[in-house]
Amino acid sequence: GTDPNNAPITDISGTALNNDTPTVTALTQSPAIAVVKTASVGGTGKVGDQITYTFNVTNTGNVTLSNVIIDDAKTGSAALAVSPSTLAPGTTGSITAVYIITQADLNAGSVSNTATVTGTDPNNAPITDISGTALNNDTPTVTTLTQNPSMKLLKTGLYQDANSNGTVDAGDRINYTFRVLNTGNVTLTDIVVTDPMVTVNGGPIPALLPLAVDETTFTASYTLSQGDIDLVAVYNLV
Repeated sequence: GTDPNNAPITDISGTALNNDTPTVTALTQSPAIAVVKTASVGGTGKVGDQITYTFNVTNTGNVTLSNVIIDDAKTGSAALAVSPSTLAPGTTGSITAVYIITQADLNAGSVSNTATVTGTDPNNAPITDISGTALNNDTPTVTTLTQNPSMKLLKTGLYQDANSNGTVDAGDRINYTFRVLNTGNVTLTDIVVTDPMVTVNGGPIPALLPLAVDETTFTASYTLSQGDIDLVAVYNLV
């Protein structure tokens, strides 16, 4: 103001008449972050195919977050920088990571994955969230894989002249061998072979991987009767 002598009179504002303390209005900071993870299977979902995970990270708070990163043990990703790595409130960044499907995944029928996002608030405090299927949950991202279990059994019989007389007669034998093939895409376990005509020796096969063949575990022997010889042939289905 100006006094009667036309001199300026000033004061700096304060919280009382006798001070110049700045007026401070506290604002509530609510830092928050959320990550949604989606999966896309490449190929047919067989062993060696890829699952591509997309991480969409949203700043759901009211302050800017910096140094936003993803940690995902399943894909081997550590401190994977989101693009952009600085997020203003309400904005979203993203990044992708790849996982290779294993036989264990196919045997399980699915791949479940959870990741963690971390950002830094203006007070240099870490703000984290566990990935979910939506912004408001932490549900693991589950990718279903198609299982196609199947197997084949090949059986061969080899005649044995038990008494070495050069003649097919009663008491001679047919020695059977069994070839087990896993023709599906999942591991098969506890495989047994039964035959109504003979006692099958060997087994069970504890585990047989896809496309694997076992031709040594199971054997059987059938003794010829006169009736078999009279019929000219022996027919046997397992």
